[in-house]
Amino acid sequence: MIIRRYLAGQLLITTVAITLLLTFILMGGRVIKFFGMAAQGKLDVELLSAVLLYRLPGFLELIIPLSLFIAVLLTFGRLYIDNEMAVMSASGISRWQMLGFISPTVLVVTLIIASFSFYLTPKGNWEYERLFKQQANRNTFDLIKPEQFQRIGDNMLYARALSSDKTQLFDVTLYSQPSNPNKKPVWLQAKTATRYFDAQTGQTYIALTDGYRYELLAGQVQYSRLQFSRYKMRLQLTNTEPEIDRARAFDSQTIYQRQQANDSLALGEWLWRWSMPLIAPIGVLLALPLAKVNPRQGRYLKLLPAILLYISFVVFIGAMRNKVDKAKVGEMAVWTVHMAYFLLALLLLTWDDLKARYQLWRQGATA
Repeated sequence: MIIRRYLAGQLLITTVAITLLLTFILMGGRVIKFFGMAAQGKLDVELLSAVLLYRLPGFLELIIPLSLFIAVLLTFGRLYIDNEMAVMSASGISRWQMLGFISPTVLVVTLIIASFSFYLTPKGNWEYERLFKQQANRNTFDLIKPEQFQRIGDNMLYARALSSDKTQLFDVTLYSQPSNPNKKPVWLQAKTATRYFDAQTGQTYIALTDGYRYELLAGQVQYSRLQFSRYKMRLQLTNTEPEIDRARAFDSQTIYQRQQANDSLALGEWLWRWSMPLIAPIGVLLALPLAKVNPRQGRYLKLLPAILLYISFVVFIGAMRNKVDKAKVGEMAVWTVHMAYFLLALLLLTWDDLKARYQLWRQGATA
């Protein structure tokens, strides 16, 4: 009982510590990215905390299995370094018993990962996508900064002033560079500009009033000018990051129904959501034998190779998931990867016993 509580406590504490560290490191890069978007006027500062909160479950469902894997390596690696494993082995405690000691902790962590994979991550992705769509469909100019040039897609926008309710721009200059090389660049100048969302078409427009429209080419004197009292054009005012794959934002019940209807994208997502909880226990089975080190070698000797093996596991799962998305392979491809690494884990767990039995067999054969 003492050993069980000790191992469970050490494993849980180490897993939590590594999870916090990896989350801080990985989310730090995303925080910097979002702050950069906010500084450029591409993201409302008030949405930063909500965006980070909605993206957090997607990170945790990947971080927690890796943290558990590393925690097993470090916890049992220290036992080998301190020769405690040798003492416990001499006392009749096998590696399989050690696995039984930590099984409740592994089960709890696996259930937590499953809750992220099947509920929290899809919910967060859905809210994340909804948040950006709401921002894109706003009828205000929240992201426009007066007296600053701002690139919006293929356009460059400048406004001298912004109304207090952020619904109208004054003294607007808009330069549009068409992606089609056969079309001339357009220069627009207007006294005011308003923005509105057309619910029927689902498009966002900007309406310019009392201005001029110029068509011109750099280096040429000739140009055409058109005066207008009202000029409407479609304009995407937000340049946020690409939308999340819609399949990732659907709840698990919808994904299950869609994959039953032979939707390959839904099938790939369904397999991925099952893979995340399964990676954790298989990773523990891999980590337990890989944690064995010689006291003279140090506890970190096998850490890098073990992590690379774990990463290869996740990468193969992701690669097979992408092929399932494109209907290039069936769902058995994903299960084959799980089975292959599970068998590899069993081989590593029983390797010492198999080697001892082989040596006994050779000694008996030569006697």
